[in-house]
Formats: sequence, C-alpha cells, structure tokens
Amino acid sequence: MPYDIEDHPDFKDAGWLRAADRRAKREIRRQRRQARAHRHGRTAVVLTIAVVAVGAAGFGLYQAGKSSQAAPPEVKPPTTAAPIQGVDVDHPFAGTPAEPWADGEKGIVVPDQNPEYAAGYEAARKALVAGHLDPRVIVDHDVEPFVSMLAPSLRDAWRANPNNGSAVTRLKKGNKLLPNGIKVDGRMWPGRDQYGRPLVHTSYRFAYAFDPGYQKTIFDQYEIVALVRSDTDYQLAEDGVWTVASNGFHYSMACEASKAGFLAPLFTEKRQQPTTEEARRKPEEWFAADTPIPTTFGCK
Repeated sequence: MPYDIEDHPDFKDAGWLRAADRRAKREIRRQRRQARAHRHGRTAVVLTIAVVAVGAAGFGLYQAGKSSQAAPPEVKPPTTAAPIQGVDVDHPFAGTPAEPWADGEKGIVVPDQNPEYAAGYEAARKALVAGHLDPRVIVDHDVEPFVSMLAPSLRDAWRANPNNGSAVTRLKKGNKLLPNGIKVDGRMWPGRDQYGRPLVHTSYRFAYAFDPGYQKTIFDQYEIVALVRSDTDYQLAEDGVWTVASNGFHYSMACEASKAGFLAPLFTEKRQQPTTEEARRKPEEWFAADTPIPTTFGCK
C-alpha cells in the first residue's frame, strides 16, 4: 500500500490546511512547468565508465571490464498535493518491466546438466550471486565473497578495483533496499574461448528497489528502482574462476554515485538530462534482454 498521511494531526487544523492548499497549488504549477521542459529533453542519461584488461600469463585469457550508466525518462507529477502517494513501496516493481522477474537468487538458474559445462555453470551461478546479491558485497562493500572464487592472479586486481567491469554491484552507503527488493532476469549459455576451451556466457539484469524513507518528492516507481545490466563471461580452471570479459551498464540511477562506482536511486541526486542520442531509449528498452550496451557517455 502506498504511504498514507491522511491521519496526520495537521490535517485537522483549518488554518494549516488553507496554507497547505496554497503551497500545494504553487508546487503543482512548478512541477507542470518542469514537466513541459522535460518533454523537450526526455529519456536517458548514459555514461561509459572504464575498460581494463589484465593479461593471464600462460593461460591465454584476459579480464576486461566496461560499464555504462543511464537514467530514466521524465517523471510525471501527480495531481495531488502528496507526491509520495504516487509510489507504492509495498510493491516497488509495480508498473516496471522488472515486475514479473524472479526474486533474487531464484532468477539465476543453470540451463541444463551438460556434463562438459555443469561445473562451469555452477561456478558462474555462484559468482553472480556473490557479486550482485550477497549483502556482504553489495551493502558492506566486502568483495571477498566474490574475489575468493577467482583465480589467485586475478584477486589483487579485483580487490584494488571492484569497478573493473560489471561483475560486482556495490550500493552507495546510506541507501537501504526495501524487503525483497531485488528482482533478477537473464540467462547463461555455453561457449568456447579462442583456444577451444569451455566458458560460460551470462547476461543478467538486476533491479534494486530502494527504501525512500521520508522523502516527499517522489513521483514515480523508477525513482526508487535502479537497474544493473551485467554481461560477463566466466571460465572455470584448476586455479579458480576467470572473468574472461565483463560489460554492462546502470540505468535509472544517481549519476554521481555511479561514476564513483556505486549504485544509488534517482531520488538521492538532482536529475541529469541526457547528453547523447543513444541515451534516448524508453525504460522498457533499457530493461529488455536484447538492449545493446551503450557506447557513449551520457552523465555529465
């Protein structure tokens, strides 16, 4: 159920109500002016963060990372004086493409029991769970649950730079997820590297629903729901898991937090307007499984 403030004591004070009515009308006029302005520059903001490659001597593999960010289209103001009533915190994914996705780890499943790939599938599944769902990683910023799975020669690089690709998600400190606040959708499938050895391709989307607390200026579900897209190739070897390639983007997020390597909801920062044509996609396009990874910057 959306927040309900009708029982607030101030609502029984006639003088306060008249003053609140005047303030509400002014706020609605201001929001309508902003909405008209947004219509001329609507849609998304995108930013490519980094690309890093680490050679693996004697094994012929590399670890590469690339991540981009995007914010959603205009948020339409409600017609009431209580903006928070436009957001349903009990059903935070309602009305978004993530609504039918599976809850958390249930969204990460192996495709089959092919004996050649079974161990690699399971390794990839565990890495995805650790990197994007484990509270120690995403909330506490302790990357060891993910790093401990990797081959020894990769661990120090990941400890020094957890933003190296899209295989790990870390929420900006001070932000709290709502109960059951992660939805997941995606797939993994078999592949081979340039030497013919098995590897596992994965492409997953993680939607995170944030607790707005006492925020009173939220008008849309996308302001509390942020998306992480991670396309990562994993390879299981005798010494551990290798992240052969990692690519992805963030969407419907706070730009400054994202540029610093963390995920935060839109309502925590001033909204930025899109800077590229590539960023001008609709929300359902960004949430779609086949959305191309953006190649241009969008956050200022």
